[in-house]
Amino acid sequence: MSDHIFISHSSKDDPTVQRLRETLELHGQTTWVDSRELTGGDALTPTIETAIRTARHFLVVISLDALSSSWVQKEICLASEVAQERTDGYKVIPVVLPGVQRGILKPFFPNDPIHIFVHDNPSGLNEAMPDIAAALGLELPTDRQQGQIVQVQPVEELLLKLSDPHITEQDGIRRATAIAELTYIPADHSREISSRRYRFTAPLGPLELEDIRWYIEKYYQWPTGVFKQRATKTEQNLPLWGKALYDAVLSGETAREPLAEWRRTSGDRRFSVQVDGEPVEGTPEEEAALCREAASDLLSLPWEILHDGKGYLSQGANGARVRRRLPNREPQPVTKAKLPIRVLLISPRPEVADDQGNPVGYIDHRISAKALVQAVEELGEDLVKVNMLQSSTFPAMKEALKQARDEGEPYDVVHFDGHGVYDRRVGLGYLCFEAHRDRQKLGKRLLELVNAPELAAEMRGYGVPLILLEACQSA
Repeated sequence: MSDHIFISHSSKDDPTVQRLRETLELHGQTTWVDSRELTGGDALTPTIETAIRTARHFLVVISLDALSSSWVQKEICLASEVAQERTDGYKVIPVVLPGVQRGILKPFFPNDPIHIFVHDNPSGLNEAMPDIAAALGLELPTDRQQGQIVQVQPVEELLLKLSDPHITEQDGIRRATAIAELTYIPADHSREISSRRYRFTAPLGPLELEDIRWYIEKYYQWPTGVFKQRATKTEQNLPLWGKALYDAVLSGETAREPLAEWRRTSGDRRFSVQVDGEPVEGTPEEEAALCREAASDLLSLPWEILHDGKGYLSQGANGARVRRRLPNREPQPVTKAKLPIRVLLISPRPEVADDQGNPVGYIDHRISAKALVQAVEELGEDLVKVNMLQSSTFPAMKEALKQARDEGEPYDVVHFDGHGVYDRRVGLGYLCFEAHRDRQKLGKRLLELVNAPELAAEMRGYGVPLILLEACQSA
């Protein structure tokens, strides 16, 4: 007798069988699959019959295509005879794929073995592996958690639309202002409730936003002395700033009805802010620049700290999530991902910002990479694959996207972990890559700025549907 596991299947189920075979072989099991073992000179019937008779166990992947295959039927019949003849525990193990009902299996398996059913979800085969291992008498590692189907809950949405943004200045204080409209969108998409349009002026400006930015990005680096005093004052101001923002945008009579309906809901809630920063066609460039700057200020307001005087809207069992949006003026194709989901991780770490030697703040390489790998490792490489870009330059990223597309395995997610900067007047964000000319250096790597339109053109050209920007100021 041999120590292999014979896997019977229809050729139309080759992708599933490949994943099953690779998983078993990863854990030291020898498999025999006719599409891998037979060559042009083999006699088909004797070779397969010998492989079935000498196998340790016979595993058959059952689908409607397999049940319709006369060859699979013959293999099942032969394996059933072998199971009756042998006394060493030889088993016939049906692994039933989605779409096959239990009732139609009886004629093929008169001895009624225990069937292992694969659930109809992306992790179905992974979830069935412990049962397959038990049937084969194996002990596979048990530290991988079974996947769970996450049901997407309907969301009760409160949408704030801000249009015609401008910068106003009074007594030396600059503030962003816009025309606002508040709409409650029920989770069941029944009749929406919208307010009349009203004027909104941001109650917070550069000084308050700088305090918040410093508190989030810098304070942790030196949380003592006068910095701690500044942090304490900022913490005390957060609910006050949140209340000022709430009063400016939600407390007026115009916004009362949509806000009241939204707050009466008990399901998942979301507060969305959509800013239309495009100036009217024909607007002079200087005025258009102020329009874009105002739009940037409105998007960067700390909407997460909205406070109604009793608590933050994000707090509690019915806390609301915050989402920022831009108008969608072009049709977007629906991208259908195939497993595994492929992630490209880019972690540029330039050391000097320019030729004058100005330094760039250090970010530990390990923080995001380790967290990302830990997050996906339990899913297994048949569901998610993470590749880290070895040379963190913009040309290297483009080459990686091109190569993946040409090989028929395009990336579904690009995760950028590094520095970002934002030019308020121009209205453009920039990501900080390592300079291509310094790609061979071990130290003193220079910085190369890549702006949003240039980055978007590459992502759009290669069909990347999801980009995660983990970079300061990138929001």
